[in-house]
Amino acid sequence: MTQPDSPPFRVLFPHDLIVRRARELARAVAEAMGSEPPLLVAVIEGARPFARLLQQHLPTPLPVHEVRASSYAGTASTGAVKILLGADLPVRGRDVLLLEDIVDTGRTIDALKRHFLAGGARSCRVASLLSKPSRRVVPVDVDFLGFEIPDEFVIGFGMDLDGRFRELRDVVVYDPAVERAHAAAASAR
Repeated sequence: MTQPDSPPFRVLFPHDLIVRRARELARAVAEAMGSEPPLLVAVIEGARPFARLLQQHLPTPLPVHEVRASSYAGTASTGAVKILLGADLPVRGRDVLLLEDIVDTGRTIDALKRHFLAGGARSCRVASLLSKPSRRVVPVDVDFLGFEIPDEFVIGFGMDLDGRFRELRDVVVYDPAVERAHAAAASAR
């Protein structure tokens, strides 16, 4: 359920389903990674809620490091990936697990994987809450996937539109007409 003061966007994944799936992914990560824990690296801002949820359900407490990479302006990918924070994480000899909110074009994850492997990481895997394969321009593997989605622009649970709607508990489909109608109704009150 979306928050009462937010537009009534169509809910794609309610919060309780997200929590349940994150718990399942944490078990799969723990089994796959074995006895040596990975270096958890969340792609911020969007992946913070997913990273926290996954972290809570791992059998061993692990810190979550952060990397900031950007390739979006509004609802469209610019095509160029810039690593703005976390490029110098100590990855040499470590297994890295990138935590992402959504893998869309694949450019950001591909750039981050190449960066960490070039920095000496032993391996670099990806856990993502969402994947939108219809938008891929760079082939990337998502090793631990929450949900596959159609080509719709989603917000909530960390994902935003120019900094808005990140705080929504559910993953919802953004619809500008719904937002306009909600704003008009709110101003008429």
